[in-house]
Amino acid sequence: MTTDEGPGGYAGPPTDEDTGAPAGPPTDEDTGAPAGPPTDQETGAYAGPPTDGETGADAGPPTDGEMANGGGPCGPADWFDMTRDFRVYHQGHRAARDADVAVTETRVRKVRSVGEARITFSTRQVGKGAAEDARAIAAVFTRWRREVYGDHGTLTLRTADYDVITEQW
Repeated sequence: MTTDEGPGGYAGPPTDEDTGAPAGPPTDEDTGAPAGPPTDQETGAYAGPPTDGETGADAGPPTDGEMANGGGPCGPADWFDMTRDFRVYHQGHRAARDADVAVTETRVRKVRSVGEARITFSTRQVGKGAAEDARAIAAVFTRWRREVYGDHGTLTLRTADYDVITEQW
């Protein structure tokens, strides 16, 4: 059989012919049903941690293998970058004297039901002044975690060079 001969069976109507049966709305027509928000629009809901940011700090355990405590790649043992969310909360709840203090990284994880958090911050203070700044951040972090997540754990605050304080939240 050549390509210009028909196969002998019915192949249906030509694709450019109207069959009279409803074909549904055109793909560029609004059906009236909610399609959800556009993919480039902010919904206002928490979207999760950013996936394209590199902080340069320890990212915690790898997420592509088994975890020692059975948490798995997305389980409770993994570190989650919560920097963006905590920065927003911190800026709205810090004292005026803390305007020169900046949270540069916030990482949180849960091992079983207990949380662990690490915050890296920058300050112009040293020694006792840096410890006071760390305690102020810790107080805001504690309020944030209790208000939003209702959990508890251990928090370590550090500058880029050294650990400043570790306390419970």
